[in-house]
Amino acid sequence: MRTIAVPLSPEDRQAIAGGSWFCLLPPAPRHDLLRAMRVRLCVDGERVFAHGDAVSSWLACVGGAVRISRSAANGKPLTLTMVGPGRWFGDPPLGDEVRTHDAHAHGETRVAAVGQDALQELVSLHPELYPALLRLQSLRLRQVFGVVEELASLGLRARLVRQLLQLARTHGVPCRGGEVRIGMRVRQDLLAEMLGCSRQRVNEQLMSLERAHLIRKEAGSLFVRDRDRLQQCAEVALA
Repeated sequence: MRTIAVPLSPEDRQAIAGGSWFCLLPPAPRHDLLRAMRVRLCVDGERVFAHGDAVSSWLACVGGAVRISRSAANGKPLTLTMVGPGRWFGDPPLGDEVRTHDAHAHGETRVAAVGQDALQELVSLHPELYPALLRLQSLRLRQVFGVVEELASLGLRARLVRQLLQLARTHGVPCRGGEVRIGMRVRQDLLAEMLGCSRQRVNEQLMSLERAHLIRKEAGSLFVRDRDRLQQCAEVALA
């Protein structure tokens, strides 16, 4: 992973500023956090960090996507989530922690990093950052419990539809006729990892949604044809 020792670009700043956690911070720590960030460029599939690595920086995605995963008991990778622009990932380096998951770039990706020394200095300068970090960690924990609950209680179709809707929200590109193109490469094996099932079962469900004119595939891209109808499909699957 290459580091560019320059401030964030205006586009990078906009991505960070649009994040729901960051925008709730007071102006002073927001300003100083942006000044402390440096950009890292990653090519598709490049490792951002690995399970067991020392936590040396705090990271946020500002372009592309980051795949957070962990090896299952059978040795196969299990994708837990896809991190889009404006979202922070990985634990903040406030102690002697090590990484608990793997993170890889999905497509060409830009990652903003705040080093350990810089973050500890910011927390000392802005004590309100510490409870804000705790709130963010608490939110992540709730999200993890939500994923576990979905895997235990929802059928495959409901989980797939909810995942497609989430990808459309975080990586959606509006198109003609009200369609939304998911602006990242969504392979069936990746969806299978995220849903905890086989690629064949994902393919069967995608074909069913395509026949119902809820999604379509074109030149390697996945389009949500009608988000309202897809949401209704999710609600029916949950009933």
